[in-house]
Order: sequence, then C-alpha cells, then structure tokens
Amino acid sequence: MAETQPRKRPRPVISCLRCREKKLKCDRLSPCENCTKAGCPADCMYHQVASVSDSLAQARGIQLSGDSTIEQPLHYRNGTGKGAGGVGVVEDLQQRVTRLEELLAVRSSASNLTQIKEAHPAFGSSPQSSTASTQGATLPSFLGALVVKGPRTRYHGQNDRVTLLNQFAEAKNFIYQCAKDDTIVALAKEVQLLQRKSQKSAKSPQPPRESDSSPALLKLREFLPLKVDCDRLVDIYTKNFEKTLRILHVPTFLHSYREFWVTTDRDISKMATFLPQLTAVLTLSLALEGRNAFFDDPSARTYLELAALDHITAWLEELDRKQRVNIATLQVETLTLLTATGALVRSAMSMGLHLNPTQSNEISAFQAELRRRLWITIVEMDLQASMASGMPVMVPDVDFSPMTPANLNDLDFDESISELPISRPLHEWTDSLPQVSLAMGLSHRIKVMTLVKNVVPEMDLTEVVKQGRKLEEALQQIPTCLKCNYVLENHKSPADLLNSVLLDIYTRRPLLCLYRPMLLRDTRDDPSFFEIQRACLESSLVILSYQDYFDPRATDPDALSSNSYWDIFQTHCKNDILWAALCICQYIRSSSRQSTSNAPPDASRPYPPQWSLPHSKVSLIRIVENTLDILIQRIGKIGSDLKGILVLSVVLQSIQARGSTQEKESLMYQGMKKALSACRQNLFPAVAPWNQHTPTLNMPDVPQMHPSTHLTSIPSSEPHLTPNAELQGLQQQEFPAQSSAWATELSHFQGDIFPFGNGTFNIDNDWNFDQFWQ
Repeated sequence: MAETQPRKRPRPVISCLRCREKKLKCDRLSPCENCTKAGCPADCMYHQVASVSDSLAQARGIQLSGDSTIEQPLHYRNGTGKGAGGVGVVEDLQQRVTRLEELLAVRSSASNLTQIKEAHPAFGSSPQSSTASTQGATLPSFLGALVVKGPRTRYHGQNDRVTLLNQFAEAKNFIYQCAKDDTIVALAKEVQLLQRKSQKSAKSPQPPRESDSSPALLKLREFLPLKVDCDRLVDIYTKNFEKTLRILHVPTFLHSYREFWVTTDRDISKMATFLPQLTAVLTLSLALEGRNAFFDDPSARTYLELAALDHITAWLEELDRKQRVNIATLQVETLTLLTATGALVRSAMSMGLHLNPTQSNEISAFQAELRRRLWITIVEMDLQASMASGMPVMVPDVDFSPMTPANLNDLDFDESISELPISRPLHEWTDSLPQVSLAMGLSHRIKVMTLVKNVVPEMDLTEVVKQGRKLEEALQQIPTCLKCNYVLENHKSPADLLNSVLLDIYTRRPLLCLYRPMLLRDTRDDPSFFEIQRACLESSLVILSYQDYFDPRATDPDALSSNSYWDIFQTHCKNDILWAALCICQYIRSSSRQSTSNAPPDASRPYPPQWSLPHSKVSLIRIVENTLDILIQRIGKIGSDLKGILVLSVVLQSIQARGSTQEKESLMYQGMKKALSACRQNLFPAVAPWNQHTPTLNMPDVPQMHPSTHLTSIPSSEPHLTPNAELQGLQQQEFPAQSSAWATELSHFQGDIFPFGNGTFNIDNDWNFDQFWQ
C-alpha cells in the first residue's frame, strides 16, 4: 500500500482577497501595493471572519483563552511515527516548536498592547469627565485623542495640543487641578476678558440694494477699495505671494487688473470672475500691511478684514454647476477656502486636474501649466491640513511626476504659446522654483503621512528611519538659492526669506509627524532610537531658530521696516513653534532620566547632523524660555494662543522640577501664575481706559518672565505656597488704583476659563474646561 501523503497544515487567509485570487504576494497593507498599482485600491479587502491572530491560532490548534493548550498532532498522540503520519520525528518537533513560538508571539503582542493602553490613555478627557462614553474606540494617545461628551465628540490628531499634553502626565494632571483654584480661575478670566477687548470688532458695511444682477458681485463692486489702495495691495501680493504655492499667472492677472480700471464699461457680468479674484488677493495682502498703514477710504480696511470673504463665499454659492468647473473659479476657491482643502480636492478632481494634461489635445500649453501649478498647490494644502488635523490625506495615490510644474518665470509663457519653453535648471532662480522644489518630494511626503497612520512605538524602527532619512535627504537637496543661509548672506528681500522658511518647514513637518511617536518607546539599546531623537531635536531647534529671522528685537530695522513678516510667521507657524518647544521639553525630560552621551554613533547616516555636539540642558531650557516669552509678548495679537502659553509654561516647570510632589506642584503653580500675570501685564495697558492714571506695574520679572535665577534653584525646604493668599496679595500690589468700572465689567463677564458645566461645544474657541485644551 502506498505511503500516506503527509497532511498539509491549513494556511490562514492573511492576504487580501484579490491577491489571493491572482496568486500574488500581498504586503498586507490597506490598500496593498498590488491593488494600488492595479488602480483598484477600493477592491482591496481582507477576510473578515476572524483576526489574523485568531486565524493563526485556529490553524495551529492553539487555545488562547484560559489555560493555554497546544493540540498535538493526531499521529503523535496515537504513538505512531513516520509510517503512520508521513512526518518524521524531527519534522514533527520542528512544527511543534514553530507553533510554540507563534503562541508566545501572539501573547506577547497582546500584552504589549495592553501596556500601551494603560500607559497612554486613548482619550484626552479629564479625570472629571471620565464618565464620558468611549466605547468602541481604541485609539492610542500618540496617534490622537478623542474627547467625548454625551452625543458630541471631537477628534484631536497627533499634532494637536491635547495629544501633545498627554505625553506629560504630571503637567496634565496639574492643569486639571488648577480648575479648582479660585484665584487661578479669576486671573485666567481677567486675561480672557483683556484678550477679547484687545481685538477690536467692527460691523460690516451695509449691503447695497437688491438688483437683478448677482447680489454678491454687486457687493464686491460696491465696496471695492479705491484704486490707490488696490494698487498698493496688489503690489504686495505679487512681491510676496505666488512663490511656494502657485495659484495665479501674475502677468495675466495684472493685465486684467489694468483693463479693469481703464475700461468705461461697467457691465457687472463681465467682471464675474475677476472681481472675486481681486478681492481675494486684497484680503491676503492685507495681512502684510502694517496696522498703521494709511487707506484713502478708512472703511476699506474694515471691509477687507471682515465682510469681503463673506461676499466671495456668497458669490461662490450663487454659481451653478457649469460655472464652478473652470480654472478662474477654482483659483478663487483656492485663494479663499484655505481651510476647506477637502472641497478643493473634490473640485479639482472633478475638473480632472489629477490627470496628465498633455494627454488631451484640447488643453493648451498655457492652460496645462496652470493646471499643474494649481493641482500641486491644492495637494500641498491637503497634505498640510491633514498633518494639522490628524486626518488622512484626501488625495489618492497618483503619479505626480508628469504633474510637476516647469521651472519657468511667469513672463516666459502666456496664452499665445503653442508649446512651453524648456524648463530652467534647478540652480537658477525663477518664480516657480519654490513650488517645483516642494513638488519633487510631494509623493514621498504623502507616503510618509500614510505610514504615520500605522505607526506604533513597538514597531521595528528600520522602516521608520529609512523613510525619515529620505525626508532628511530632501532637506539637503533643496536648491542652494532657496536655503535660508543663502538668502540671508545675499541680502534678499524679506519675502524671499519667508518663502525659504516655509519651504523648509513644509518639508520638516512629515518628518516630525513620523518620528514623534517613536520617542515614546524606551528601547535605548537600539541605535535607531538615538537617531530619531537627534533628528527631532535638530528639526525643533531649526524651527525655533527661524524666529530670530523676523523678531523685531533681533533683526535689522532697515531690513524689516514693519512687524508684518513677524506676525505672518507667528500666525502661520504657531503650531510648529509650540510643537518644537514641547519636543525639546520631551528631550530634556528623556535626557534627565538617562544620559544619551554614550549612544553609539550611526555610521550609516547619509550625512552629518547639523549639530554634531550635544546641547546642554541649560541651553535648551533657555531656548524654550525665550519661546515662551515671545508667545506672551504677542498675547492679544491675531493668532495668539493663551492655551498654548499655559501648556508650555506648566510643562517647562514640570521637566525642571525636582523633589517631592508638593514641591513640583508648587513650581508648576508658579509657572502658570507668572504666565498669566505676564499676559495680563501685556494686555492691560492697551485696553484699560484708565491706563494713563495707573502706576507702573510692580512686576520686575514679568516682561522678561525668566530672571537669571532659575526656579529650580528654590530650596527644597521652602514651605508649600498658599496660592490664593499669595496671588491675592500680588493683585493688590499690582493694581492699587484699579477703577470700579473695570471691576464691574469683570464681574459681569461670563467667559470663565475653567467652568465644569454643560457649556456650548465649540470646536474653534471653547472655554469649557472639559474641552478646554482643544
């Protein structure tokens, strides 16, 4: 009788259904590489009957619940050998060892996941709001935080303040406790009122009378500023914008602009797309105008700050389907809806901007280049918005190579050409070089952000470092004429410097998103960990160093005649500044626990780090303190963030504090109190109606929040502070002549910063404490 054939072990279904049907090797991603290359990522589905670990267990006869048992092969239990089962003793032992290893691996993974969840709570809610329902969500805190309150939920991505605060448990718990301190709450309430009063509000102008024409276009024409004001703002736009993100063809726009003012035909229908474009350009340019800039019509500034964008949005809503699918309309959307990138992507793809325009003979060379520029701009905006919100990138995985714009000046081509000129070399400056440089690494940055969704601290660092090195190489490959040092040494304009800084930051953001979760792991025996830690520190220091380029206190007054670029940088990069400062705090805390000076050098690093010598703890603390002082001095300005100031002040003290828990809380309390008092001092003289009669505030350490003596030098024997009595006395010394009018207004102000009631859920500015750190 023929020998019985050996029984094959059942294989678990772990590849996607399409790869299994096609008999292809699947990388088990979602979607997998094969489905992505085939252009059918939506068809990439997996067997949903059981999880991978359950399938492995069932295939091997492994029982995972209760006491673990391993089902022995039938022929071994029956005492038979090779003749009965067809498998020799050695092969059988090898199979049993393999099953044991798989069982241990499954249990180890489950144990590690439990430890991750215990060490990093999945949600950013306070202990007081722990009754909020969080069922069905298992999001690790290093990838995001979900705040749940009744039927309302708010997701905070990896780069949100909530998620960053979760990494500093002591600081987070202390901030929650401050909600019970009446004095801190009162001081915070006062700062909030001063901050609100510092931002003047104005009413939008009265709308014009109704007409048979488009009401929105009539409003845009009615309230358009005078030509002299428009000339100045358009000149600001052409000099400062249209570099990194390309939207308009500047010569074409300027030609239409000149025709608009010289024509005598005021038919509103002929201005259907140009008027919204012009108004959008004026609103963007206003950000670089100094607050004291003169307008021939004083109401023009108020209009551009408030009602202009509402009128543009109303015009867009009036358009029908056919009017919306043209380049001019999409340019207006791109100029105005900078936060609504999802709608922009859908609008762009509905017009086919994601397709290679050279494949259509009906699209002119001029229109094809405009489509490339606009598509890359929209994709870049979508990528930046996804990093800020923690949401997936909406742009599909497409080939961006044929969509990269040509390195040409706007004057090199116009509507009359039949073929584009040859692209200039990358070392030659053009109007489009910043966007071309950014587009060259766009595909990889999107790939990195896709990888970030699957990052966990316990994953193998090899692939993470491999992708991170490519991003670092992209930083090194930025053309020399676009690097900040070159711009400074050659005395380029502030606009060129700002665009160089933005180009660098846009490239660094995915690197930090990829590396930050890896800092939570505690495997210091892995050389890759130190490379990741060093790269995060270097990028954070670079971002904070850019403040010196625009800070009026450190720059040449002749080079920067106003604070406009300083305000633009602080507003546009305020999240990057806060993330960088907190990342340095994380490095300080980590280095305090265990010195990294003995870390083995990585010989495979493709290029030397920017800083070869390690920074001292004192120098890093000084950098964070300087950043905190800058944020406090800007309180009340557009884009200022009181919540970020409080987070950074408490975290900075928590990483410096030594001694007992009581002493640590005392130092953190002093840090929060000093920050609030400094904010109040910066706001109070500007908005208080009695400031001419108020004596100079007796707070020598507040404008410069950090004196030469560290808070950490306070003796450990110092008795625990009594916060309420101490701060009340401080208030009496600071405001001896405080008017009764201010006290009355403050008592009627309802914007308590730390209430625990069921306040209105507002994702933009919610001072309810349960969602305060949104």
